[in-house]
Amino acid sequence: MKPTTSLDRRFFLRVIMPMFGLIALLLAGATAGVLMLSSQQNRFAVEFQQRTAKNALHHFADELASAAAGMAGRDETAAHVIDAFDAGWLAGHLTTEQADAFFFVLDPDDHTLFSRVDGRLVSKEARGVLPPTFGQMIARWRAGRIADTVTQLIAVDGTPVLFAIAGIHAVADREKPADGGYLLAIGRRVDRASMKYIAESFMLPNLSYEPGFGQTTDGPGRLRLMSQDGTMGDALVWEPILPGDEIIKAIAPGLVLVFVAYLVLTVTVLTFVRRAARLINVTEEKALHDPLTGLPNRLLLLDRMKHQLDPKRGEDAAAAVFYLDLDGFKQVNDSAGHAAGDAVLVGVAHRLREFCRSEDTVARLGGDEFVMVIPTNDRRVAEARADAVLAALSSPYHHNGHVLTVGVSIGVAMAPEHGLDVAALLHKADSALYAAKQAGKGLVRFYRKSMRSERAYGEPLVLMASGI
Repeated sequence: MKPTTSLDRRFFLRVIMPMFGLIALLLAGATAGVLMLSSQQNRFAVEFQQRTAKNALHHFADELASAAAGMAGRDETAAHVIDAFDAGWLAGHLTTEQADAFFFVLDPDDHTLFSRVDGRLVSKEARGVLPPTFGQMIARWRAGRIADTVTQLIAVDGTPVLFAIAGIHAVADREKPADGGYLLAIGRRVDRASMKYIAESFMLPNLSYEPGFGQTTDGPGRLRLMSQDGTMGDALVWEPILPGDEIIKAIAPGLVLVFVAYLVLTVTVLTFVRRAARLINVTEEKALHDPLTGLPNRLLLLDRMKHQLDPKRGEDAAAAVFYLDLDGFKQVNDSAGHAAGDAVLVGVAHRLREFCRSEDTVARLGGDEFVMVIPTNDRRVAEARADAVLAALSSPYHHNGHVLTVGVSIGVAMAPEHGLDVAALLHKADSALYAAKQAGKGLVRFYRKSMRSERAYGEPLVLMASGI
């Protein structure tokens, strides 16, 4: 490789790339820090608002529970329900708010004694009006042996209804468990009017109820209302206050200026990088390919063979190495000139390229010597490919009106049959080539241990260590 190209590569790797990486790291760090800070501020704010919304719901539930407990824990209520049931007295004295959509009194067997739905007295069982979740709520309350009022959010016809259940008992019996006897149930819809009340009480801007119809979307300014049976996907939504966004708005102009400067620097650096990379690629291409034929040279051949025959590849570490030498090439040079000889070499390279597959490698070692490597350890495949090469390269070549004819002799070594060492395989293929030449040329010979290793034609085979 040329010294100038080596210097460009070192400058690019040691100066340009570190500088480019440092600037990118600093910009990314600053941006990430700002985004992290704003995200953390937003997260804290949203968590606070969600806690506020939960507290609002708890307040709403506590208010309903207090109302249910107040009606259920009166001597008059116990007297007109437990001692002598009086529906007329219940209708006249146990009044509820307009928002209370459901009001039921149940006996110890969970039969409905008194029903009021949307302010109207009806003769319906609570279990016939409400979903099974209501019965499950009562069963858990009775099984829990608790005397306190309990609340639960239940979906009724796709609308969230907050229910409170309290055991009916006289004041003197308030310390006794009431979960095995008569009970009073109040259901209050969580509607827009309720949302307005909660929003005004807890300062949640534009608080509203949003039917979700089973959706699971979460996000800032949203608190999902999920009942214990998992059937609801409604939510409370409000306009969240996000202080992190205000931070970004304040420093956004500065970040934009830094980003623009970074883009300008990036374009400049990438322009230089592109030019340097193009110079490096062109130089490496020249360093690894034969300038006349464009085929890989000795360096690239050795590198590809080392990769193909790497023992780590296991059974895939196999190859047939063809060592080719043109027959009659010297006569072409002597009779038609070196230009004609070069034309023949270019023609041979062209035919070998067309003959080879994408996984094959064909290289020119120098002069009229070529090497072809195909990834197979099947001798029959290698024999067929060698015969095809003989036929393909033996056809006449044309140059400036002259018909030029050359032949080819081929020596073949097989890996792993003859080993996996690259240099040794090339020497063995060369020995097989020598045998083919000695046998009359235009032949294919596979390496055998009895073959001589020295060459009787041209220069000794020289292998260079790959510098790739």
